[in-house]
Amino acid sequence: MNRLGALYTQVKAWLTANLAIKLLSLGLSIALFSIVHSDQEAQRSVFVDVVALLPPEESEQMLLTEIPHEVKVTLRGSQARINALDRNDFRPFQMDLTDPSRRFYYFDPAAVDVGGNVQVVEITPATLALQWARRAEKKVPVKARFDGELSDELVLGDVIAVAPDMVVVRGPVDLVASIDEAQTDFISLTGMSVGSHELRVPLAVLPQHVSYEGEASVQVAMEVREKQLERTLRRLPVAVLGIEDAQARPAVVNVSLRGPARRVLDLSAEDVVPFVEVPSDAPPGAIPLEVGVRGDLSHLEVVSIAPQSVLVRRVSTPRPRPPVTP
Repeated sequence: MNRLGALYTQVKAWLTANLAIKLLSLGLSIALFSIVHSDQEAQRSVFVDVVALLPPEESEQMLLTEIPHEVKVTLRGSQARINALDRNDFRPFQMDLTDPSRRFYYFDPAAVDVGGNVQVVEITPATLALQWARRAEKKVPVKARFDGELSDELVLGDVIAVAPDMVVVRGPVDLVASIDEAQTDFISLTGMSVGSHELRVPLAVLPQHVSYEGEASVQVAMEVREKQLERTLRRLPVAVLGIEDAQARPAVVNVSLRGPARRVLDLSAEDVVPFVEVPSDAPPGAIPLEVGVRGDLSHLEVVSIAPQSVLVRRVSTPRPRPPVTP
């Protein structure tokens, strides 16, 4: 134990001797190490924004090449300087594409201003092949498209109003020439109820490089109504009004009605009454009269009455015989 205690005392004395000088030496060593290693070369990549200047409208030329929003710039320099760089330290590349005769664009490393002992190693992509086309525009009609299904009792009305009903498409002349109409996105009919509906609907996506002039949406107005059905009630008796002693020939007619399917199917012969009305000043003998229809005809349309007119003749009432006197 005495030997261990003596060893511990000796080590402690050695560590604590000149402690201030030892700590100062350690600090200087660390600082020197940092300075030496901060000057070592490092490599790093940053992304720089791209801005393109295109030809004016009057040139009638448009660029088909996809312009990148940013390019990758690889840099090499001192580690301290490289680590200190931020994306905001770089101005965007300004691509001057105002000349439609230009076929290639080269990203110039000299355009990257980083300063200090930093150099541009690589720009990706380094070159862009430029493809041009003549610009054209065309006015085309808009067609509404639908998907889904209405319930069995409902049907879409015949009139579908689209506003505006014509739009202008712009793009390369060959693509624009092949477009005969603009279509809307699909409008779902599922779950629609009876009544008028107005919807703001986006226009369908056009081929690449073709665009709409102005807003790419239209207003679609349409009507959903009950499904219509036509039904003929046959041999309905004709009622003669305005006079009692008269008969119609023929005495029965057929009546065709159109309306909502459920309403028409619920009709019975008692709900529809064909009639003629004899005027008070009607001459004696047979007279032709137009047949009308009475009854609960709400939401129903009378399509036809066959025959449309009948002959009405007054029936002579036999006179009573005088009593016989014995």
